[in-house]
Amino acid sequence: MNDMTFFWLMMGLIIVLTIVLLALFWKKTEFEIFNDLIVVNDFVYPANIPNYAIKSISMVEKLPKVMMRSNGYAGLKMWKGVFRILGGKRSLFYVEDHNRGPLVKIETVRECIYINFKDKEQTNQLYDNLTKNVKLLNETELVDCKLITAKRSWVIVGIFIAITAIIGLLPAMI
Repeated sequence: MNDMTFFWLMMGLIIVLTIVLLALFWKKTEFEIFNDLIVVNDFVYPANIPNYAIKSISMVEKLPKVMMRSNGYAGLKMWKGVFRILGGKRSLFYVEDHNRGPLVKIETVRECIYINFKDKEQTNQLYDNLTKNVKLLNETELVDCKLITAKRSWVIVGIFIAITAIIGLLPAMI
């Protein structure tokens, strides 16, 4: 195999892998609501939010001032991942359009979760489902705990590094 064929083969492989990873990242986030738990089904930033940690569920018109992005994506209109907001509070964003409200705000003992969809009606529907189906506890019943979040973003980085290493070793194997 000559060098140019190998180069174009590797470029094609890298482009395909990049498209696959972006497609997984842009997959729509889904929410399952149970009496005692909210499950966030997101490929990169999944979370389980127990009701014993939820202080309040409300609607807000705009996001608070973001101080920094800890681990996430903030591009175009979509903001997804872990951010620090004004005051240093850790927040999870599942925001499809950061320029437009309303947003669902779930405040827990330690952090806030902000959610919105491109379609305002879908955001309103999620808020209605949350307020109807999640039983909020009294302040005395709340438990100071971290959200149970998976670190899938590190798995994706590991897979990408492994694939890059294999691509780098291909010339030696051919």
